[in-house]
Amino acid sequence: MNPADFETAAAIVQHQLTEALPRFGTITVKFVTPTLQIRTQAPQETEAIVRSLLTALSDCREALFRLPIQTVTLYGMQGDRNILWKRSMSLETALDLKAKRADADPFSFSNRSLNQFALPIAFLSAGIAHWTGLDSLLLGVRIWIHEVGHATVAWFYGHQATPLPFGWTNVNPDRSIIVYLCFATLWGLLGWVGWKEGKRVSVGIAALAIVLQMALTWFSKPDDFELWLAFGGVGGEFVLSTALIVAFYIPLPDRWRWDFWRYPTVVLAASTFLNSFSFWHQIKRGTAEIPWGTLLNGSGDAGGDMNQLSDFGWSDRHIIDVYVSLGNGCLWVLIGVYIFRLFNRGMSKKISQFRN
Repeated sequence: MNPADFETAAAIVQHQLTEALPRFGTITVKFVTPTLQIRTQAPQETEAIVRSLLTALSDCREALFRLPIQTVTLYGMQGDRNILWKRSMSLETALDLKAKRADADPFSFSNRSLNQFALPIAFLSAGIAHWTGLDSLLLGVRIWIHEVGHATVAWFYGHQATPLPFGWTNVNPDRSIIVYLCFATLWGLLGWVGWKEGKRVSVGIAALAIVLQMALTWFSKPDDFELWLAFGGVGGEFVLSTALIVAFYIPLPDRWRWDFWRYPTVVLAASTFLNSFSFWHQIKRGTAEIPWGTLLNGSGDAGGDMNQLSDFGWSDRHIIDVYVSLGNGCLWVLIGVYIFRLFNRGMSKKISQFRN
């Protein structure tokens, strides 16, 4: 790299640090081979200040990898020349401090122990509750997720829907421009805030949701809506519970943070997923029956989800195969996400060491 490239990379780091830490004022970053110098207006060297700087610095990896850095030096300045404090460390140490502190933070999304044990513990707890019958206490949660599954389909198709916790979802049969605009605004806000804070997963979720909602609201057939609305109840038990479990690993934008609430959520979602997964595999083996009818009016209600799917031409075997396949697919998604999160930190560290 030539000096101009070094200056460009340093300028990028300077901009990202200044944006991430506005309370420190303008941060000056210079690269003097082999040291990255970071000068701030922080008056004192405290662990909180150093931790904030190193945390923000860890988010600048892409620009840092352009520079042959060996050491990082932090300065607290008064004016342009008066140095109040100074701390130096290797780049590897600087970037790994964030990881070490994350491992000590029970609410960190980068905590290695959580990434290793949270999902197995959640499913182990769900399994014990399921096979001892204690998960009957969580029936209300499963019903709620089932109804939100119906409502989610309705919302993506542009219909007003209200999921009720006693086994019923009110759905307006007419599309609503207000519903479409409200959810489009919500997804747009998520994408904008995610982009601003560098949360790429949030941006991806928002972009996918906007495209899917537009396609389903304006380019779908009415019969398709009725079919997927009926499908969405049990489908939601699989898909929504899987999404909630996966979301345990996703750091949302700051104003949407749910650091604590993701713990009870992942346990409840795991219980819902395991219960539905086990139930439909029992149906496939012939030890349980397809749940005809509705919760409110019993098995004789022709308006039940499975009854409606049958009216659309789905055979009993097709209904079973689709839901079992959906459950298996969601299980593989969970396994894949778990393996990725389990090894992602270690791979990132090896890449960092290799590039340095």
